[in-house]
Amino acid sequence: MSTTMQGKTHEGKSTSQRVIEAVADETGKDPTEVGPLYHVIDPDALDRLFSATRGSGRNQGYVEFSFAGCDVVVSGEGEVEVTQQDLAVGVADDAEARRAGTDLS
Repeated sequence: MSTTMQGKTHEGKSTSQRVIEAVADETGKDPTEVGPLYHVIDPDALDRLFSATRGSGRNQGYVEFSFAGCDVVVSGEGEVEVTQQDLAVGVADDAEARRAGTDLS
């Protein structure tokens, strides 16, 4: 499942606020329950990166990161796309790393 929020549908909200809301929608949690965004990315920097510039908005590039068990992609057009990570894949990756002798701590 995936949640996408367009920038224009949430005018007046910062990019970081839209990320938190999209993750909450995707996970079925309240926005206050998804955890602090600043543990994975600087919310102020994210907001500045995707804020409008003189004369136009930003329309190129993207930032991708993981937050609260979700993969998040924020594009230059202001779109926030959130996909919940597959827990089975994470468990399989952990098991494979242990067999290879890699410490994930």
